[in-house]
Amino acid sequence: MSDSMIKNRTVAIFVAICLILGTVPFALGATSQTSSSTSNTVYISALDVGAPKETANQEYVKITNKGTKAVSMKGWKITDKGAKHTYKFSSSYTLKAKSTVTLYTGKGKNTATKLYWGRVAHVWNNEGDTAYLYNAQGKLVSSKTVKVK
Repeated sequence: MSDSMIKNRTVAIFVAICLILGTVPFALGATSQTSSSTSNTVYISALDVGAPKETANQEYVKITNKGTKAVSMKGWKITDKGAKHTYKFSSSYTLKAKSTVTLYTGKGKNTATKLYWGRVAHVWNNEGDTAYLYNAQGKLVSSKTVKVK
């Protein structure tokens, strides 16, 4: 058997294993998407870490549902790098299809498109941070990193 045939078989076996494990996108260098049918349509679409002297409501995370079905966010959570801060979605919150919700760090009145963490202190580091979105099973669904120069 030639070297190229061995190499081709090795690649084929690797791809087959990745397909079975659902990791092909990661093997090809993709990040922050999911393999779950309900959570693969929900992702972090924006992260604003704020700036010095801004209020807590000037920093936010946007979560988008690009799918055609509403997604119950019961049990879902957002954390920062190192999981120092965690926001848990209320058991009654549902992210509508083809919509985006903005999660503000500070206080305010929750609506279908605006949620408030209820904090006085900031969550996101002004020099940059990463937001992580986990589904109800605790699986990482999406992440978004912002670096400020």
